[in-house]
Amino acid sequence: MRVVVTGASGFVGSRVAQHLIARHEILGVVHTARGGFPFPCERADLTLDEPTGTLFREWKPEVIVHAAAMSRVIECERNPARARAANVEATARLIRLAERLHAKLIFISSDQVFSGKRGGYRESDNPDPIGEYGRTKLEAEREVLNSAARHLVLRSNSVVGPSMGWGESFSTRILDTIRRGEPLQLYGDQYRSPIHVRKLVQIIEHACISDMNGLLHIGGPKRMSRLDIGFTVLRAYGLSAEKVEPVSYLTHPDAAVMTRDTSYDISQLLQTIPDLRFDPLDDEFSRDSTAHKR
Repeated sequence: MRVVVTGASGFVGSRVAQHLIARHEILGVVHTARGGFPFPCERADLTLDEPTGTLFREWKPEVIVHAAAMSRVIECERNPARARAANVEATARLIRLAERLHAKLIFISSDQVFSGKRGGYRESDNPDPIGEYGRTKLEAEREVLNSAARHLVLRSNSVVGPSMGWGESFSTRILDTIRRGEPLQLYGDQYRSPIHVRKLVQIIEHACISDMNGLLHIGGPKRMSRLDIGFTVLRAYGLSAEKVEPVSYLTHPDAAVMTRDTSYDISQLLQTIPDLRFDPLDDEFSRDSTAHKR
C-alpha cells in the first residue's frame, strides 16, 4: 500500500512512517527538517497549494496519514492565524487532494477538542474546546467528517514513549530533565489517558489497511495524572524521583487555556478492534529502558 505521512519529522509522524515502511511504500512529508530519515521524504509547505498538490498527484497515495499540526497549546493561542493556516487550511487542502486521488484520509486529531471539565469522554460527547489549538483541530475534524473523501478521524490522547530522533513526547521530556539533574514540576491534578506510541502506530496501521471510518478515540485504558505518568516512567528507567515537585496546573500563567481532565472512554476502540490488547505502561516503559541500554 502506498501511504503518505505528513508531519514525518514530528514525534508521532516519524514513528508512524518508520513502523509502516516495513510492509508498505512510504513517503514522509516534512516542512523544514533536513535528511537522516529512515524512510523516503520530501519537503513541502502544506499551507501552500503548490508544490503540495504536485507532490501528491505525482506520488498517488492510497492512504494519507495527516499527522502534521501546529500542536503547542500556548503557541497556538499566541499565533491564531498561523494555527488556523497549519491546522485548518492545510487539512482542507489535503481533503481536496484525497477526494481527487480517491485516497483514504486519516486525520490525527486531539483530546483538546474537549474542555476537560469532566473526563471520560466518548465519541458521542459534544466537543467544547477552550483554546485555539482545540478550536482549530475541531474545525479541521468537521471538514474531514463532512467531506466526500474516504476518511477516519483519530482523536489521540497523551502519546508517550521514546522518539526515534525527531520530535519528543511528554515522557521524553521527563527523562531528559531528570538526567540533566534539573528540578521537574509535574501536575498532580491534570489527567489524561496515556497511550504508548508503539500501540498508537499499530492502531494507525490497522486503520490504513482496514475499512475503519468515521471518528474514534485513541487513548490508553487507564486515567492517569501527569504526575503519575512521571513516576511510572522514572521507575521503569531506574531513575530517582527526588527532584520531582508535584504542583497544580492552575499555577501555570496560561492555565485558562489548559485542560484539566481529557481522559477517554475507549469502549468504541475496543469494539472496533476486538483483539486489541494493552500492556501496562510500566511494562511498555521497561521495554524502552531495556532497548535504551543496548
